[in-house]
Amino acid sequence: ITYLDHAGTALFPQSLLKAFTDDLNEYIYGNPHSQNISSKLTHDTIEHVRYRILQHFNTTIEDYTVIFTSGSTAALKLVAEAFPWVPETLEEPGSCFCYLTDSHTSVVGMRGITAAKNVLSVPVKPTDMLLRRNDMWAEEKSCRTPLLFCYPAQSNFSGNKYPLAWIEQIQSGKLLPIAAQGKWFVLLDAASYVSTSPLDLSAHQADFVSLSFYKIFGFPTGLGALLIKNEVASCLKKTYFGGGTAAAYLAGEDFYSPRKSVAES
Repeated sequence: ITYLDHAGTALFPQSLLKAFTDDLNEYIYGNPHSQNISSKLTHDTIEHVRYRILQHFNTTIEDYTVIFTSGSTAALKLVAEAFPWVPETLEEPGSCFCYLTDSHTSVVGMRGITAAKNVLSVPVKPTDMLLRRNDMWAEEKSCRTPLLFCYPAQSNFSGNKYPLAWIEQIQSGKLLPIAAQGKWFVLLDAASYVSTSPLDLSAHQADFVSLSFYKIFGFPTGLGALLIKNEVASCLKKTYFGGGTAAAYLAGEDFYSPRKSVAES
């Protein structure tokens, strides 16, 4: 009996390991935020890789920004922390985090962060999504409360692939995960999907896309990315800063200025 498991990760080829070690033996990579030759090499390499990633997903820097993370889990956590959640008040409905029940553990775990922000989390069954359409709220366009729906392009558990058409349908209000008033954003967990299937972001423009590169290449582990649609990047509210993400800050006072680039801040 032969059993091939490609659900968790791909098997890395020997050519990849050789190319990786040869590159480290030939070049010296410095801190990308410093000002020297080796640092410029690192910076230029990172920007080239960002370009190649966007090219692979059939999009450009005009539409998306690549933020490197330690994996898909870190990318999902970043969205949960930085999304502009609005708690419910007597005057306005609050934000809501909806996720497909056939989601990865890291997606379900986002509800711990939303709960701390007094935001409701609602699990949605795949069967409900397939049957649901927007009938009640077709004329409710005035409410702009941010709502987030997250689903996997391909389930890590079952292998089921879910319609990428949901992205545009939810964003436009034609399809509602739940009956809620506000503006819907879509977070696509593409980690499992892109390991075996092409993702065209020019056709399916999710607001956020999480992925892990080891699922595609098998090596190295601990490297992923969050792809953010540029037109929604300004709405994110990041609170933590560290490393080279700050353009300026004061240790003795509450002053911090982020770098202009979303990818670096």
